[in-house]
Amino acid sequence: MKKPYFPLFVDISEKKMVVFGGGKIATRRVDTLLGFTENITVIAPQVTDRIKKLSKEKQIQWILDVYDVKLLKGADFVLAATDDPVCNTRIVADCKAVNIPVNTAHRKELCDFYFPGIIRRENLVIGFCSGGQNHKKVREIREKAEQIVKEY
Repeated sequence: MKKPYFPLFVDISEKKMVVFGGGKIATRRVDTLLGFTENITVIAPQVTDRIKKLSKEKQIQWILDVYDVKLLKGADFVLAATDDPVCNTRIVADCKAVNIPVNTAHRKELCDFYFPGIIRRENLVIGFCSGGQNHKKVREIREKAEQIVKEY
């Protein structure tokens, strides 16, 4: 059995976050990341209205393109959230080859890190993770914890 992931809080404010894909999952990830960094690049031929809006408002950069290994240049962290599992697997392999931590939406066992459920109130940040095992339970626990945090 693989050991659980260690919860590590990292300053990503100056890190380049690259998100491949522009659908619902990518949008949720971008929305979460915006609370921690302004250096987010989304690379996808099509994106949600939300990503278009964020790009238009200069909160993120959107590159209208498909995956190419050259687009990894300068990335500190990568999220593979395309709707193509083959493409996501290629992104993971290319990132691992150059030691860029990567998360993929399609196969948890390929992830170098997991994207946690987050509660953020001012300087308090609480992360919830089940190691990719039970997203529903993590959401339920996060929602209960939000009620407790609101009281303080």
